[in-house]
Amino acid sequence: MKIFCFFIAVIMLFSVSACAGQSVGGSGTGGGSTNLSGSALEVLSKLDEDLKQTGIEMPMTLPPTEVVSDMAQNDIGLSSADFDRLITSAASSLAAIGTFAHQIAIIQANDAGAATQVKNLISGSGGYDAQKWICVWPDKVIVVESGEYVLLAAAKADVVDAAVEAFRSEAGSIGSVVTFFEHDGSLDAPVGGGEPITLG
Repeated sequence: MKIFCFFIAVIMLFSVSACAGQSVGGSGTGGGSTNLSGSALEVLSKLDEDLKQTGIEMPMTLPPTEVVSDMAQNDIGLSSADFDRLITSAASSLAAIGTFAHQIAIIQANDAGAATQVKNLISGSGGYDAQKWICVWPDKVIVVESGEYVLLAAAKADVVDAAVEAFRSEAGSIGSVVTFFEHDGSLDAPVGGGEPITLG
């Protein structure tokens, strides 16, 4: 009986070690580690430059600015309490003219686990409001993480896709991309974002 218990203990120890070695926050797809560093504002400024270098058509944007706790719900879909609890820094870039539904944000969470929570809060019920613009809507809104950093992109579909690729290129690896709002570009108001769609 003692030998049996010893073998069970050894097996449990190896199981715990294997689980501890898995990346956190990446859904097994590489979101737990990142090559990114610096504040959210620094990461977003570099991402903004990378996007402009691609030559992709975007509206004129305002310079990236820091997101503060009091405006976090409207800006990035996090309550002030969640922002204060989970966030180290956050920054956002909006279209200069409000008739363009365009926003790209970088959120730096406290750690990779907090980034996963942020991703879920933003894409969940009561999170980011993809219909906050007047009479215009983004084609697509996504959220994805890499280490402690989270990318939120709401814009034309090709801009969102380019932002994800630029984020992946800078980060080295990213988690699963969650698309939680889509609009077909018609003049009809969207009913809602529906269920989040997770892409590998």
